[in-house]
Amino acid sequence: MAIFVRILKANHGDCILVSHEGSLSAFNILIDGGPSMAFKHGLRQRYKGALCKVLDDLKEKGQHVDLVILTHIDDDHINGLIKAFEDPEYLPQLVKAIWFNSSRLITQHFKVPEISENNILLADDSPLTSVQQGKDLEKLLDEIQCVRAPPIMAGQVYNVGPFTLKVLSPERSQLERLLHKWPIEGESGTTSSHDNDYGLSLSEIWAEDKFVSDPSIYNGSSIAFLLESDGRKMLFLGDAHDQVVAGNIRALGYSDTNKLKLDLVKISHHGSQYNTSSETLSLLDSPCYAISTDGTKHGLPNKRTIARIIKATNGKIFFNYSHVIPPLLLPDEVESFSSRLDVLDEEIKF
Repeated sequence: MAIFVRILKANHGDCILVSHEGSLSAFNILIDGGPSMAFKHGLRQRYKGALCKVLDDLKEKGQHVDLVILTHIDDDHINGLIKAFEDPEYLPQLVKAIWFNSSRLITQHFKVPEISENNILLADDSPLTSVQQGKDLEKLLDEIQCVRAPPIMAGQVYNVGPFTLKVLSPERSQLERLLHKWPIEGESGTTSSHDNDYGLSLSEIWAEDKFVSDPSIYNGSSIAFLLESDGRKMLFLGDAHDQVVAGNIRALGYSDTNKLKLDLVKISHHGSQYNTSSETLSLLDSPCYAISTDGTKHGLPNKRTIARIIKATNGKIFFNYSHVIPPLLLPDEVESFSSRLDVLDEEIKF
């Protein structure tokens, strides 16, 4: 038995495959799908992205995705999967079951009228059909007999194949805040850089560090969970709000004197300073803190997050793009701290 984790090169987004492989069978969980170019990119979508290549690999092995977890609605988490759903070549093995707190699921749960503007419509192959006339994702999931979970909320525990998943986010109140028309976030093939905090030294950050929480209601709705199997524990945080995650880790009985021992932590929101506090890090004990981003959007990862992980933990910080690492340390910090930063292997085996 072995567990493999692949944190794919999904540009500025998240796309993670967790596989449990035995001698006779395998079980695959796909967490998010990255932005659209994680599936295919280039002129007429002629180039395959990391997600597409992983699906090809599963197909070649005669496997499929047993569970898809769409953590929340941001384009850098779901648009790659939307493109995959639109491609009939990949649909049959794409998904057997799904966790996705869709607008329709949320409105049904809270017994309020459906907000049709939030429905996800898929383009089809016909040049005569516009996206607005395309197939509704939820109807497609019904057609392919995809098993749908009820709304995913903190406190729930699911046994899925060989895995146990304990949900840490979102809270019910965070889903309730989605009961409105969602804005459309534009996505382009290239994303612009924003100001970063890389000019600050680690000592400057430590001297005046103050945590300010992420105000985004959409990130707040992100699914975060503790995954357990074969004595291994991993934390996948999506873009979840720090204080919600910390509260629910404490509710499981952990504290700064009784830390949650983990094999891997996928840091929230691509290393944003607004989603990882020193308080939450004080609850964790892991050798591996992984950050998924190519560094092209919003100045992420923030150096403040790197500084907090270095100070509050003994673990290493891993990135899925090597070029993200050098700018994070000033020249006089390299000798002391470069050993704490590393590049993820293409596949992590536990």
